[in-house]
Amino acid sequence: MKLHNILQKTLSVTAIAVMLGFSSCNYLDVVPPEQVGVDDAMGSHNNAYGFLFSCYNAFTSNEYSELPYGWDRGELCTTTDDVINPYGWASDPGLNSLAGRVLMNNQTAANAIDVWGHFYDGIGQCLLFLEKLDSCDPLGKGYITQAEYTEWKAEAKALIAYYHYLLLRRYGPIVILEEKPGLGTSSSGFNGRYHFDYCVDWIADKLDEAAKELPATRPNAEIGRMTSTICKAIKANMFLLAASPLWNGSFPYSNFSNTSFETPGYGLELVSRTNDPSKWQRAYDAADEAIKYAESAGQRKMFTDDFVVSGFDLDDIYIPGDVDDEFRHAVWRMRYMLWCGAGEGNTEAIHEIYGKNLHSFQYPMWPRTCQQSDVPRGGYGAYAPMLNGVLAFLTKDGYTPSTDPNFIPESEWYKAAGIENETPDPKDPNQMRFRDRIINLHVNREPRFYAWIGFDGGDYSLVIRNGYPVHINLLQWHNPNNLNDIIDYHGYDPAQTNRDNCPTGYFLQKFLDPRMRFADNRWAYQDSKNATIKLIRLAEIYLDRAECAAHLNKTDQAISDVNVIRARAGVKPLTTSMIGAGGMSLLDWVLNERRVEFFSESQRYFDIRRYVVGEKYLGYGKRKGLNSLVGEFPTFEEFNRPVALPYPYTWANRLYLSPIPQDEVYANPQCVQNPGY
Repeated sequence: MKLHNILQKTLSVTAIAVMLGFSSCNYLDVVPPEQVGVDDAMGSHNNAYGFLFSCYNAFTSNEYSELPYGWDRGELCTTTDDVINPYGWASDPGLNSLAGRVLMNNQTAANAIDVWGHFYDGIGQCLLFLEKLDSCDPLGKGYITQAEYTEWKAEAKALIAYYHYLLLRRYGPIVILEEKPGLGTSSSGFNGRYHFDYCVDWIADKLDEAAKELPATRPNAEIGRMTSTICKAIKANMFLLAASPLWNGSFPYSNFSNTSFETPGYGLELVSRTNDPSKWQRAYDAADEAIKYAESAGQRKMFTDDFVVSGFDLDDIYIPGDVDDEFRHAVWRMRYMLWCGAGEGNTEAIHEIYGKNLHSFQYPMWPRTCQQSDVPRGGYGAYAPMLNGVLAFLTKDGYTPSTDPNFIPESEWYKAAGIENETPDPKDPNQMRFRDRIINLHVNREPRFYAWIGFDGGDYSLVIRNGYPVHINLLQWHNPNNLNDIIDYHGYDPAQTNRDNCPTGYFLQKFLDPRMRFADNRWAYQDSKNATIKLIRLAEIYLDRAECAAHLNKTDQAISDVNVIRARAGVKPLTTSMIGAGGMSLLDWVLNERRVEFFSESQRYFDIRRYVVGEKYLGYGKRKGLNSLVGEFPTFEEFNRPVALPYPYTWANRLYLSPIPQDEVYANPQCVQNPGY
């Protein structure tokens, strides 16, 4: 009953002391003394500062599942058609997998993760901070300055709006909390869920209000704190959501409404039943404003810096086919982008936070053996890109494989590309190569494909194996002539069955720190460090504007914005002549660009939902991979065959929204449950 309780509980010592988790940042080292009461939290400048930062806890606590990537890749990342985990991870009751509940459509209001209560906790913390900022009068007592008072107040209000938006994105219409009710308020006195459009307007007003008092940018030591640039980006994303079909006339349930609580101007209704084209113009204007503001006052720019190749030999990046140094540089840039933060010159992130346990998060991605030693080190190889996503990546000429007139015909995709093998690796004689296994589908693709996808016969990372890459071998899991020799084998292990095997024939390396390596005979990370998690990137807002432009028939603008993304990725530009190729409209090209650029960053989860295409992409049998689960020691032909994953995953329209935890609904009689739960 968090929605009820957070409005009446006092601030705990733990809640006061919780910081953003950036122990290396001076501004977050301000921790209030232990054993303090709520009023004491404003009893000094340090205490008040720490109280403010406790309001950010909803972004960094272990319950937070809305991170686009990071230590906890929840259902946002592994329930679409981008990446998948082994079936055993989803089906084992002992693992209590939320992703599994979504994939098999057995999530209920009783077993759902409480994202609802989590963010209302965050809102409650912010409301309490604002209340004590005035009632304890740290300004009048001289603990803080007028400038700090104004900024901190705006900061808390911006967070309140941000948390409301994250709830809106997942649950649809929400309960708006603008102020903390009195202690005597009964549960029957709480508001119900407001109409979706009312929520959008309310959040937008709060973001605008906060933006007026917040700085446009922060010094690197204050990464994560709210800015006016972040506020404008959130508004752009929210208006795009509101213009999308799910909330603009295509909601699949006709009877979704309140029973008694009425939204001013909307009555009992909770969603719009008719399409309003003007919402696309509003979203376009918001994205346009956000981009211009971010690139001027916000000092943001797309990540294109050359320094990323420092200390590495571009020639060591293996790419099948004939490519030049510019192409290799683009591969390295895209591989390094998510690990390079503002402190290293990457100013593309509009909002980023320092990641927790990002190295542990990488562990399930790695192939099972990444190191030559008596005790091989590696991971599970179990964050597996699906063939669906692989086919979305572009070709060297900027098309998708199925629309490129010069790409090899589909009938030849899964045949050997005829690349000459060279074994062993001349730079590392202890390791074998498998270049002759590379299939045509994996040749002449774009830089992001080679930066983020690992495939049989290709390389994984550049230095992970004590300064060398891992040469991927997915046709074997050990040496059949020597059971003790398990080096250079990454294929299906029958002893693992549905557990730690790669289910699609692809490895993910998008979130791999490209500098990370295992020392020989040691379980150790060298030349690596934690990085920032990019919650909002400038690239996202460009693609917001491009999508709106496509809906508004602003063809030149849509193409221009898409090409900003392509240019940074080292991909040939989209041209008007490509529109219509293979039946792909301008909007199709924009959405495909969004899918590739944000591959496995959770965008796909929401894009499928806001376009109401769940059954089309996530219905039974839609998820595909190569035939990597066929058994031990498959032949080349057996392995390189596209198949539907043998998992009982399905789609139901109720999955467009998450269920509100049942305790929340019981605690607030005005709050109706989402359809289907």
